[in-house]
Amino acid sequence: MLEPSAANANPSDRARSVAAPPLRPESAGFGALLGSVQRHLPQFVNIALLVVGLGLGQGSIFIVQTVLVAAGAYELLAAFGTHYSFAILGIILVDAGSGTTLARVVARLSTDGKPSDEIWRIFCETTAIRLLIAALIGTAAVTYAGGFASDDFSRWYVPMALPGLLLWAVNGVGLLDGLRLSGISGITGSAAYVVTAIGLALSTQKPTGAAGAFLGGAFSIGYVLTVAAQWAILGRKGWLPRLEKITRKGMAKSFGDSCALLFLYVPGQITMRLQLVLSAVYLGSETTALFVYAKQIMMASTQIIWFVLRVEFPGLIEKLAVPARQALGRILEAQKLSLYVAMALAVGATAVSVIAAAVPDFGLHRAATIIAAFAPTMLTMSLSLMVTQALAALGAYAAIARAIAISSAAGMLVSCMLVSTLGVYAFVLGEATFNLASFYIAYQYLQRMSSSSMGS
Repeated sequence: MLEPSAANANPSDRARSVAAPPLRPESAGFGALLGSVQRHLPQFVNIALLVVGLGLGQGSIFIVQTVLVAAGAYELLAAFGTHYSFAILGIILVDAGSGTTLARVVARLSTDGKPSDEIWRIFCETTAIRLLIAALIGTAAVTYAGGFASDDFSRWYVPMALPGLLLWAVNGVGLLDGLRLSGISGITGSAAYVVTAIGLALSTQKPTGAAGAFLGGAFSIGYVLTVAAQWAILGRKGWLPRLEKITRKGMAKSFGDSCALLFLYVPGQITMRLQLVLSAVYLGSETTALFVYAKQIMMASTQIIWFVLRVEFPGLIEKLAVPARQALGRILEAQKLSLYVAMALAVGATAVSVIAAAVPDFGLHRAATIIAAFAPTMLTMSLSLMVTQALAALGAYAAIARAIAISSAAGMLVSCMLVSTLGVYAFVLGEATFNLASFYIAYQYLQRMSSSSMGS
């Protein structure tokens, strides 16, 4: 298949290119390398922007928290950390996997990068579901803040943060990702974190209620800026939103897809909290702290891999749209940059942590040992994500939900059964079990889909 630039080229230009003298072998090799870099340059730019967004956003909050820890502002940090974690969970629930579903819709249905009536209809149906989820969460939050909250921080933070949560129902992340502008969504998303970090820094001397109101307001302002920036960029690309009549069938499909894709996030949230409880009960506070530290490093590395997967998602959709047997090699070929990054991170983390663990006098000796044990799970998790993303590219969201539900249950069972004998390494086996089980189940489903489509 021709690249768009080649397909639209002037005939005389193509004739000149055909008549050009052959390149010498060394020139051809350099030209192939240069061509490969040029083809993948947009991907590299998107990945770089996503990483920069991560550093600006979560990095700014981490810096402020570090300063407050040094200053001994533990009460403010505890209140902020608890409420902010639930606010971010609310953001994940409201989004309901629409970043994936809308990216797939745009990649499949957009013509020459322009929206269609069908895309806007699906966007309206998806937004209606997101607004419903936001309304349910908002109702529960207001009920808690008004009738059950025992402190002023909660009573003020919750209502002040709700506007940001409700506004997220109209975010444009999926549209940007489908247009191969995931880096832009990453940079704009950092605004919400930066504003919260500024709010946290300015709340240190405020009374409890005022600090809650200030931080809740910062949360909402951050998401107002993020969503406004997303739509400003989409508008410049000709993607001005418009209302389309929604259908009952479309709403039902959007609701089913949202419920299925939430299984990408909810089991992980449950698994992590179960492991923390098991660690606190069986292993003590020191090992639990080291476990949390190691997991933070693993999660940061996985976030980078997920960024690369997001960038490769539109290309994966195009590749899998061509009828063929969905062999593992074909799936990995479409996401080879993600595979290379995962391998590099796993090898790098293993090497650094093994060297650190070999030095008994090093302050992070025990933490390095745990990190070394967890490092290979980055690769198994990446393989699992690649295969489940292939299912997402084909729209098999219910299959993803089943794979994640079954494999997370298996991983939690392994952790529970072995924690008393293997300690923290039971969690390593639990992670590996979860990743390998989800990989196997998802790949088997891909094979069945491939066989049925080839047979028909």
